[in-house]
Amino acid sequence: MSLLCNARLVKCIKRIVPVVKHIATYSNNRAITFTNTKQSILNSVQTTSLLKSPNATKSIIFGFSLLGLFGLDDKNDPERKLIYTIKRGLLYLQNDDYNAFEKTLHDALQIANDLNHFDGITYVFDVLANGAFMNKDYDKAKTLFLAVISRLFEQGSYDDDLNILHINLKISKIFEAQKDYESSKIGYEFCLDRLKKKYELDSENEDVLGLYSLTLDAYARYLMNQGYTKNACLYFKKAYDISVKLNGEVCEMNVILLNDIGTLCYVHGMLEEALEFFRKAEKIGKHLPDMEHFSTVYINLGNIFLKQGLLKEAEKHCVEGMKNAKRHHYEEGIKEAAICLADIKNAMN
Repeated sequence: MSLLCNARLVKCIKRIVPVVKHIATYSNNRAITFTNTKQSILNSVQTTSLLKSPNATKSIIFGFSLLGLFGLDDKNDPERKLIYTIKRGLLYLQNDDYNAFEKTLHDALQIANDLNHFDGITYVFDVLANGAFMNKDYDKAKTLFLAVISRLFEQGSYDDDLNILHINLKISKIFEAQKDYESSKIGYEFCLDRLKKKYELDSENEDVLGLYSLTLDAYARYLMNQGYTKNACLYFKKAYDISVKLNGEVCEMNVILLNDIGTLCYVHGMLEEALEFFRKAEKIGKHLPDMEHFSTVYINLGNIFLKQGLLKEAEKHCVEGMKNAKRHHYEEGIKEAAICLADIKNAMN
């Protein structure tokens, strides 16, 4: 079962939004520049989008909801209209037409209200919240997420239910984006505490594994952004271990996490350790030809070898990074590969 789309949701929308097991996050692929050196390591391979359509490259920072179209029957005429209105809205969102998405989901909300369908209303609120979250309309997203939580509690949910924790995770991310770091920290740690207990009780549950890995990763990025890089590295490693347990070794999320761990090792001057993690990311990434931003790993390896004075190895990897970036039409990768190759040329002269 996918974390991001449960079985009932898959039944209704699988023809529109492909279901993926791998959870992909974050689009901050900015470079970290270090004191007294021109070299930099790209912090984080660019986002892998849940929506695989060429017209749907906008990142879904935390994926779509765990909630499904529970209680809806696409064989029932009135409910079929609701389901297909939601589908149409998701298509607009997939094509980055947020205004049309929101208008269509409000039509769906009217249908759900006319049906007096409690679960349908809750689901539409949840989809609207996720759309606002993707659109960075954080105040609206937070209000809608809180409304969803309230409705779930009204149905008898507890604060450690996966749906509740998933929404709280996104609210924590919203607090972080709004620079309310204390509230964000409290939220992340609340989710981690509950998920750790669930993991200890059922370490094979894929939904628990997926959300736990996602939360570990989010908290690691929070710590990294706050400057707590050693602790961040520990949480990235935990997220990687859980991701491997869920997805196996060959998975884009694992490449992203290994790249981040390597980055933080580099920050602390641990070049051999950084090299080990980047090499592992390279090995996995070679089995993922469709990974659009894999050039980042090659470029990071090039910068490590440049730092070590191994210029031929550095050139080899930056050239490979350039080829990979061009093959995927990844402009940022092409730019970073060019910088890397220029640094190598200067070092050779």
